[in-house]
Amino acid sequence: RHLSCLPPLIPNRSRQMAPPLPDPGSAGGFVLGNETGRVPCIRVLEPGWNTIRILGVCSGLGPVLTCPWGLCIDSDGDVLVTDWGKQHHRVLIYPSKGVGWPLVTDNLSSPRGLALLPDGHMVVSDSMNHCIKIYQYK
Repeated sequence: RHLSCLPPLIPNRSRQMAPPLPDPGSAGGFVLGNETGRVPCIRVLEPGWNTIRILGVCSGLGPVLTCPWGLCIDSDGDVLVTDWGKQHHRVLIYPSKGVGWPLVTDNLSSPRGLALLPDGHMVVSDSMNHCIKIYQYK
């Protein structure tokens, strides 16, 4: 399995969307988050920069994002994201097909970083609890 993770999203000073980072996984595209100050979302782009999917803005397609931070895409093309705000501190998954759902909703306080390990574990940095948490992912 090949897993790919992206660093936290940081808005650029011109308030334009930051350039996407390449996804070496099997999704065949890029993963990109929108900058702070706009509607929070995750955009999945194909190599020609065309948007394939927009995640996190429509509750009919999965959880609506509050403040996305860490991103990962697995070899199946599933997008995982840490998200936190006043009401939610969680890790979400948006499968390559179908509706997204929360993976972790308890005992997180400002989850930031996210990584997937080849053995099926997910690592989450829980910034306000000052720790790293490991969960069974697959």
